[in-house]
Amino acid sequence: MLKYLLISSILSLIILVASQYTRRHMHPFEMMTNWLFSSALLFILSNIIELNQKWIEVENTKTVFWSLTFYRLFIIPGLTLWLLFVYSSKTIRPIYKQMCTILWFLVLIKIQFFHEFLGLIQFKQWNVYFSFLEWFSFWLLTVGVWGSFRLLLKKEEVF
Repeated sequence: MLKYLLISSILSLIILVASQYTRRHMHPFEMMTNWLFSSALLFILSNIIELNQKWIEVENTKTVFWSLTFYRLFIIPGLTLWLLFVYSSKTIRPIYKQMCTILWFLVLIKIQFFHEFLGLIQFKQWNVYFSFLEWFSFWLLTVGVWGSFRLLLKKEEVF
């Protein structure tokens, strides 16, 4: 567990540093807003799924807590920020944008099942369809907020 915590913290640091590259196509306010919104949305979704519905059971150790916290605060918002960067780039063809979206879904679902394999979480009443539904609703809300915030920034002539 401690190795996974170390790996997830290093991966979080890499994603934070690499997110500076997205400044070419995204405004810093846009990046911060998307990062904070996706982090808050992830904590709300995890509270609904883990605490209220008890579909997923989480182990109660400090390393598991910090591993999942890094996962929700840095790794998923960072991957989502990169997906929005791909969407905002005009040089990337639409077929590659669709492929990146499918890859994003697959990575997030795989990470969730990898957490179960490691014993960080246990699925009680959960399957792949629920994972897809969770990430689709997350994607839909995130892209919706990103699009509306981007329109607001263009309307205010920020970029």
